[in-house]
Amino acid sequence: MSNYRFAAKYYQKAIAIDTSNARWYYEMAMVYAAIPDDKTAVPYYELAAEKGYKIDNDYLENLSVSCVLSGQPEKGIDLMLKVLEKKPADLELLYNLAEAYYKMGKYQQAIDYWDKILYYDKQNAKALYMIGMAYQKKGESSKGQLLCDKAIEMDPSLANLKQKKMDMGL
Repeated sequence: MSNYRFAAKYYQKAIAIDTSNARWYYEMAMVYAAIPDDKTAVPYYELAAEKGYKIDNDYLENLSVSCVLSGQPEKGIDLMLKVLEKKPADLELLYNLAEAYYKMGKYQQAIDYWDKILYYDKQNAKALYMIGMAYQKKGESSKGQLLCDKAIEMDPSLANLKQKKMDMGL
């Protein structure tokens, strides 16, 4: 029912009853990620693994996103890169990597991952737009603006993203 704070209280009670249930720790992490409270989610993901939760691609991806959002971008990127080895054409994963690098101010690395998205999906206007934004951040304003304009031509709704990014100082 999407009442994550309420759910968290009940997972806390369940964990207090049985501290060995790895699935409950993982579910608690997912609940905190959905709230969103990724700083609290990360330790629960880690506890789930310690308790024996299977460390698969989904686990690594969820943990990596929470790491990035909780202020641990390097750790998040390292985890994403492990998953990328197994899923090199995963567009969502590539986008998450690009976003993480962008947020860290590593614009060329962000561009490289958005370029990979365009390799697989040549019509991905949002990736093209973000490449333009990254070039602008790198100081190549005219090149970046041209790419953003081309992306907006492909998908006019990106004009709204442009305004949001400008309002946020990005």
